[in-house]
Amino acid sequence: MYDVIMIGGGLHGGFSAWHLLQREPGLKIALIEQDSTYSHAASARSSAGVRVLFSQEENLRMSQYGHEVYGNFGDLMALDGEPQPLSFWRQGYMFMANTSEQAEDMATNHALQTGMGAEASLLDATALQEMLPSFRTDDVLLACYSPKDGWLDPYGALTSLRRKNQALGAEYIDGVVSGFEQSGGKVTGVVLQGGQTLTTDWVVNATGAWGGEISKMMGFEMPVVPLPRTQFYFECREEVEPFGLTIDGRGCSVRPEGKGYITGRTHFERAGAFNWDVNEEHFYNENWPLAAHRVPKFEAVKLKASWTCHYAYSTWDGNMLMGAWPGQPENFLMTTGYSGHGLQHAPAAGRAISELILDGGFQTLDLTRFAASRVAEGRKEPERGVKA
Repeated sequence: MYDVIMIGGGLHGGFSAWHLLQREPGLKIALIEQDSTYSHAASARSSAGVRVLFSQEENLRMSQYGHEVYGNFGDLMALDGEPQPLSFWRQGYMFMANTSEQAEDMATNHALQTGMGAEASLLDATALQEMLPSFRTDDVLLACYSPKDGWLDPYGALTSLRRKNQALGAEYIDGVVSGFEQSGGKVTGVVLQGGQTLTTDWVVNATGAWGGEISKMMGFEMPVVPLPRTQFYFECREEVEPFGLTIDGRGCSVRPEGKGYITGRTHFERAGAFNWDVNEEHFYNENWPLAAHRVPKFEAVKLKASWTCHYAYSTWDGNMLMGAWPGQPENFLMTTGYSGHGLQHAPAAGRAISELILDGGFQTLDLTRFAASRVAEGRKEPERGVKA
């Protein structure tokens, strides 16, 4: 018998368990994880960025809390008084606008961001060129730079959080969910492949891009599907000055990684199914030309590695789905559909799940805007500007 069962032992299930155990140390919590090495976990394969450059207050506040948790991660996850350090490279984020519409959205978003205490600056092409001499800026209408944003070691975050939760008493179970038991309008059990049933008071679907498969077992479909996104690691012969994670308005992202760089490009039309295949032609035909256009020194590079991750893409509006699904048991909660923002928002999402379970509603940050019920209400809440 468990008080809470998390389906998914990644960052969202992990931070939900961690927040619950901070408040109620005696809770019996199980986290069911089908990939205990996290070899295919979205967070482990992502760019692992944390940024405040959002257009909605809730998303921005969630990122600010993400900064707070990841910035103090070593001490928060300490074991027997020994910190578990987490590498966090605060080299900044840079968004670039190449059209008047993008520039207008950027200026509007910047006003919100700075009004909420985020450190961000708007730069014209001249200022951008002075800041980044290796970059081509003649086609940039406006740029927004947040110097304290950055990226972290995602695998380190996953494994350290797991060790901390286990030390707090949480049980991680290697297994695959095959169904549920219900009684009296509530979920009462989680059935694993092999036939074992775990009884529980609460179930949280924290499986990210696999969330739709879980919801179908409950008899409903939610608008969250896998969105394959390939990352390419390359090295450059020429030296480029340090820069942060850069998202070009032309549709390409690039950031430093060790001795080289990582680049990615989101193809929203690929959403709908898992696809782990890597097509290196995408690098040569799309990513490399776009990266070399922005940084001419990248015209001479060597592709070293490539891999695919999967966003939990919300086809409804690109934002997360939080809480219970209308018409379904109220003790079956979800936290999914982050569409590329999952790692940075996981600490705040875990806090929100803990409040739904322990308090019956949001307490610290009202996330009603992103409640799963908005789908039935026909209410869409998309971000303005950069989507992922």
